[in-house]
Amino acid sequence: MAQNKTEEKTATIFHIVNDTKINGTTITQNLQEPQWIIVAYFTFLVCGSLINLVHTLALIRCRRNGTLSLILQIALVDIASLYVAVNEIFTLTHRTWVFSTEFCPLFKGTEVLVNCLTIYLLICFNFHVISLWNLHETEMKKNNKNPLTSCDSSKDDSNECLVAKQENRLVTIDYRKRKDDVSIVFPTMFIWIASLSLSVPNFTLSSTLRLKENNTLCAVIDVYYGQVLEYSLLIFKIIVPLMLLFLTLIALIFKLSQTSKSDIDNILAKRMCEIRTLLIFGIVVTVSYFLTSFQRQCLHFIHIISFSFNANNINNFKMPPLYNSYLNTPIVTYLAMLHYTGGTIRGLLCLRILPKFRYLIKTKVF
Repeated sequence: MAQNKTEEKTATIFHIVNDTKINGTTITQNLQEPQWIIVAYFTFLVCGSLINLVHTLALIRCRRNGTLSLILQIALVDIASLYVAVNEIFTLTHRTWVFSTEFCPLFKGTEVLVNCLTIYLLICFNFHVISLWNLHETEMKKNNKNPLTSCDSSKDDSNECLVAKQENRLVTIDYRKRKDDVSIVFPTMFIWIASLSLSVPNFTLSSTLRLKENNTLCAVIDVYYGQVLEYSLLIFKIIVPLMLLFLTLIALIFKLSQTSKSDIDNILAKRMCEIRTLLIFGIVVTVSYFLTSFQRQCLHFIHIISFSFNANNINNFKMPPLYNSYLNTPIVTYLAMLHYTGGTIRGLLCLRILPKFRYLIKTKVF
């Protein structure tokens, strides 16, 4: 009986991997991606990893604030995504798991860990920039209330305000250290713990399953834990982070619209110019994430809600993002390639948008 159930499960998985089966005849897709596209794509990813490696070296050697610490962590995660991309693209192009069985749990766990860390660190970065904006906006308003530079016109004439009262002739210099940064220790600790918690089941439960026609599947085969895991990923890897990322994008756009040129030109608000650059950087990086990775999250969401479990037996087995019964294999491969271009794009955006970053690389690396 147990053997029959195993054969039924294997047959179900085989049916999904080989796309369609009509009137008892298996139809296997023979579409192949051009090799030059794959080679050019991996070259692009390696260049992006080298850029992120240079960023990492520069950030390790400099004194880091909260912003630079977050950029460092994002760069490290983007470097690690190269391993996941190579495994995933090779698996998609060969239509089977082509690596050693021992690498399957490492790949599945790293895929979840890298993708969770990427989106949550972007959310943390956006919230950090918003907090910096609020902090320096408050400090700027306090400085503008100095009695030597402001006066209540309803009570005193503006031309006599500075000399009419004795207290206005006194200048108080505050030598106390002002808070100019926001701590990211606890948010980043929470992000790493949450991401590791979501990825540990994939590290421990993933395994390979040999199918017909020499096809091998790398997935979480266990029915009960697979169901719990997929619904956990649905909530904490897709729905919650996407909503938070979209909300932070709206907040960044609003804060940028509130940052006028008069604020930047004010000598008391010199720091505001750097924060405005960070606002622009956060908006561009967030938009680039939606352009490259939103499609992956949507396909993953469709797969999970289409799962069907009945009396601990799988009626419809799908393992996103590698195996997709809604799209043909070349399209899935190209969408996966689009997703992993995000790391290279983020590295290039750091060089293009952040002038301070280019200075750090020149002084700390070259």
